Amino acid sequence: QALYAQWPDDSRRSWGWAAIVVVLVTYVISAAPLVIVGVVVGAVAAAGGASPEQGELAVANLDMQILAPTLMAQFALWAGLVWLWAFAFERRGWASLGFAGGFGGCLRYGAGLVVGVALFGLIVLLAGMFSVGDPLQGAVGSSSPERLASPAVLAMLAFVVCVFLVQGGAEEIVFRGWLMSTLASRWGVRAAVIASSAVFIVFHAHVFISGVVFGFAALAGIGMLGLVFALLSLATRSVVEAIAAHGVFNAAAVVIPTAALLVQDSDISVIAALDQVFTIATGTAGPDSLSVGPQLLAQSLGGAILCTAFVLVVVRRKRARPWKESAR
Repeated sequence: QALYAQWPDDSRRSWGWAAIVVVLVTYVISAAPLVIVGVVVGAVAAAGGASPEQGELAVANLDMQILAPTLMAQFALWAGLVWLWAFAFERRGWASLGFAGGFGGCLRYGAGLVVGVALFGLIVLLAGMFSVGDPLQGAVGSSSPERLASPAVLAMLAFVVCVFLVQGGAEEIVFRGWLMSTLASRWGVRAAVIASSAVFIVFHAHVFISGVVFGFAALAGIGMLGLVFALLSLATRSVVEAIAAHGVFNAAAVVIPTAALLVQDSDISVIAALDQVFTIATGTAGPDSLSVGPQLLAQSLGGAILCTAFVLVVVRRKRARPWKESAR
């Protein structure tokens, strides 16, 4: 069963659950350079002999100057390895992975950017309903809004946007472009959506670094967003919109709070602000260092609302279809 477009006649299908092994193996291969660089960076920071404050700043600088580009390269490599498997072993084309070429693909990507920004806005709105007061209170009326006009700050924030556009896009290529379409050819669409979303959740289990309760709450929100991107791909019969929406959502979740922190705290550097926000947004701040805040509840609720709306629309269309057919 083709999820996006028909596979070529000479194509092969990967073997059910073994497709998940392909995702895991390609991820491990792509992550190897990042692990090596991370170990080297950690060793250099530990051997620096600086004060704790200087050491933290040095680590933050290394994170942004070395680890962030390596992270972007890792996800690009991961998507590239999965693409290589699809083309070399399965002998599939771009269309069967959910890609639309030409000007239509550009329009789809632009539409996905709008969807991602709207999704982030919905999460912020819901988070404000769960929290007491404005979550950005303190940033407004600060004495240093001009910091955001600095070329150095703008360049760094633009770089972070690029990192997350690549990272989110790579995840969509792997999970919704290849894995979901591959499993759909074996098990059908419903099982493919559920299985690919479950694997997507497992690949974000690193959030348990910040505690068990936080980990389960974060995975619930991540799982709902993954399901939203899966249903978006089904609704559009394309993965391009999900690629853009996922990337810009992740970018907004880091860049916007970082900008607010820079305006609110005139003493913090852009590197330190990004490092602080990044560890919170990715759930890697450390054992029991993060609590279940309104943003996690909003992420789960927002995803549930959108998924429910999608299901209701599909059910309504299916019920209306026999009437339309009889009218013909």
